[in-house]
Amino acid sequence: MMSRTLADRLAAIRDRAPAPRPPRTDDDRLGRLARWFDARTDVTEHGTVLVVERSVAIATETAGLLRLHEPAAYFDTETTGLSTGAGTVIFLAGVARLVGGRVTVRQYLLPDYPYEPPLLRAVAADLASSPRIVTYNGRTFDLPMLIARLTVHGLFREQAALPAAHDDLLPDARRLFRRPLGGARLADVESGVLGVRRTSDCPGSEVPTRYFGYLRGGSPDILADVLDHNFQDVVSLVLLEAELSRLRAGGWREALVLDPRGMALDLLRAGAVDDALELVETAQAVTAHPAEGNALRRVAARLLIALGQVERAEELWTLATRRASLDAATAWIEVARIRERHRADLRGAMEAAAAASRVLDVAFALGRGGSMAEVGRTRIVVERRLRRLRRWVGAAERRARFAARPVGRVA
Repeated sequence: MMSRTLADRLAAIRDRAPAPRPPRTDDDRLGRLARWFDARTDVTEHGTVLVVERSVAIATETAGLLRLHEPAAYFDTETTGLSTGAGTVIFLAGVARLVGGRVTVRQYLLPDYPYEPPLLRAVAADLASSPRIVTYNGRTFDLPMLIARLTVHGLFREQAALPAAHDDLLPDARRLFRRPLGGARLADVESGVLGVRRTSDCPGSEVPTRYFGYLRGGSPDILADVLDHNFQDVVSLVLLEAELSRLRAGGWREALVLDPRGMALDLLRAGAVDDALELVETAQAVTAHPAEGNALRRVAARLLIALGQVERAEELWTLATRRASLDAATAWIEVARIRERHRADLRGAMEAAAAASRVLDVAFALGRGGSMAEVGRTRIVVERRLRRLRRWVGAAERRARFAARPVGRVA
């Protein structure tokens, strides 16, 4: 039997090999995604946009709290990278709204790069139809990312039409929840505050990889978790804004997870001074850490002074002087500081500093003065302020006596 030549073997392999499939076109991608996710295709003069629409019911109380705010578009993006540079693209944008008792979500999905300009136009038009935008870290990422892509494609008119009002909820979440939760990621707030449990989710680090895998010919199924992730993000934004409204309306009294210091700051900024002081006093009564109690008072006092309510700030610290302790001496020093700097009452400040010195002696005798190092540091602060105030009060009294002397007549 004659052996086959190399050419014969290669010919046999070519005969058995399947015919190459034609390359997939953009229209194929668009139609396949539309069928897979039951999406609609909006054909405009600028191109075709793929939109996935769905909604979820929310509690009546939650919807009522949201109606206290100006209507908003809750906005979140998924991108091909974590920078806002020219090479990063938005391939999925979610926009949620409150409609009746439901949250409706439109998700704009990019079948391939040529479809980016019509997607950007559609997203910008959707956002422009609301008086404000609500995001989570949108000031540093989502909106700069959208503006960068609009700029790349020269869509300046669409960029100019975006709402000027923008509420980024990340700073609020950090102020109110970061310390008790140990973080302020949206996932932390969902599980610790909102009670949201994601049954399946796509980690943020996997999002770009999944989209690139789809572009390389992968099944649209690998994008399903990404769409679910984005959907829950915008729904959680809605729930978080309602929860913040509930807390500010008095719900802080029943909150299980809350940073009292941050909440007091939030209430004072909103002008709810009485609520803020009530919160501070409640938190001080239950805290096991005196340093935390003083931190709460310090925050509240600074904002009361900024609001012009100096007497209430002094009263806040005076309440902490009732029990002879190292913290009471610290509170008397704060009273002295307020009287000196904000009431120009040097004698009253001197009396408060003298009270701090007496309290420190009693606290040390009763064993409430803490360690020798703590007592020593506090003693140095107290005596330094007391000496300075005595010197200033003495000088002021001498000037007053000199000014009160009768002026002699000239013969």
